[in-house]
Amino acid sequence: MGESLTTVRSIGLVLTGTVAGSLLLAPPAQADPVYHDTKILSTTINNGKPIVMGATGRVAVPVKSVIYDDSGGVVRIDAQLRTFSGGFFVFLEGAAGSNMTCVTATSTTQTCTGTAIVHQYDVDNRAAGHPVRLQISGYAIDGGRYDNLLSDPADSVPLLKQSWQATANATPEPARKNSTLTVTGRLTQPDWNALEADGSTKVVVGYPGQPVRLQFKKAGATSYSTVKTITSGTDGKLKTTAKATTSGTWRWSFAGSSTTAGSASGGDSVTLYKVAKLTVNATPEPVAKGGKLTVTGRLTRATTDAASTFVGYAKQPVKLQFRKSGSSKYTTIKTVYTDAKGNLKTTTTAKAAGYWRFSYAGSSTVASVSAAGDHVALKK
Repeated sequence: MGESLTTVRSIGLVLTGTVAGSLLLAPPAQADPVYHDTKILSTTINNGKPIVMGATGRVAVPVKSVIYDDSGGVVRIDAQLRTFSGGFFVFLEGAAGSNMTCVTATSTTQTCTGTAIVHQYDVDNRAAGHPVRLQISGYAIDGGRYDNLLSDPADSVPLLKQSWQATANATPEPARKNSTLTVTGRLTQPDWNALEADGSTKVVVGYPGQPVRLQFKKAGATSYSTVKTITSGTDGKLKTTAKATTSGTWRWSFAGSSTTAGSASGGDSVTLYKVAKLTVNATPEPVAKGGKLTVTGRLTRATTDAASTFVGYAKQPVKLQFRKSGSSKYTTIKTVYTDAKGNLKTTTTAKAAGYWRFSYAGSSTVASVSAAGDHVALKK
């Protein structure tokens, strides 16, 4: 019922142009002196945090204020949150004249608490970024009337639009060590002046021209670090490149603006392929045409992204390839499998002078690699 009363009262104020909440208060039965000693000593709105409103729904805003009067406090209080630019105001929940609960703190002060409910229909773009203050009117214990008392500007909090970010998308996944990743995303905010077809949801639009940080968190770490800052483009789109030096998670982070709250995107985890090494040695050199060649080598893989330690990679299919002297193209001769230590050994027939190599296509976790060609000449 408090919400309905607040709504009706707000509509009445809009229709009549009346702003002073005290006009809605019924005075006490005795005379109506104006003593002017009632004061707001301190106020906490929304626990000191910005009021952030999105595209739909409502936000409950707690309000706490310490009020002074030499008679001991107030008996009637009508409170609202408001800005003095942008036209935003919302009465606290409860009946007119008693929408805060006041408890005696000292012989001259009371602590008064209440809650304002901010709906999407209470805001428009003009109000975004403006400071919200508490305004109260009513009667003190001694019958003195107080009108439109305002909380200290230092106790105000800003009214901000919510922002959102699409989950970062970093490609390719997995990635080769030191390769280039492309990271995309989008920064959006509500247009408080436009409604969707349902009539109850504000339109969500891109937020261009804003500094947005690309951040990275190394696998196993607990915090992100900023890699670079870019500016959101048309329709709030984000796109940049970064080097993949280790496995981890990428995200976008927006610190906020004067009208819009900050936000961070969901993270996109990218795993690096482990670096692989491959060697080859063909003997004898030179070899008689049609003679037998023995080709050996070894496939190893890094144990970590740092690629400082390598171990043999067992049971992997590796292609033996040949490129004839004067040609630029390798041809696959056969497929050989590595042994338990990653070693390779096979034989083939030398039909022409040229280059022999092993080539590994890679696996789901290890990068592809080809050995440098080993040139074998034919005997004269």
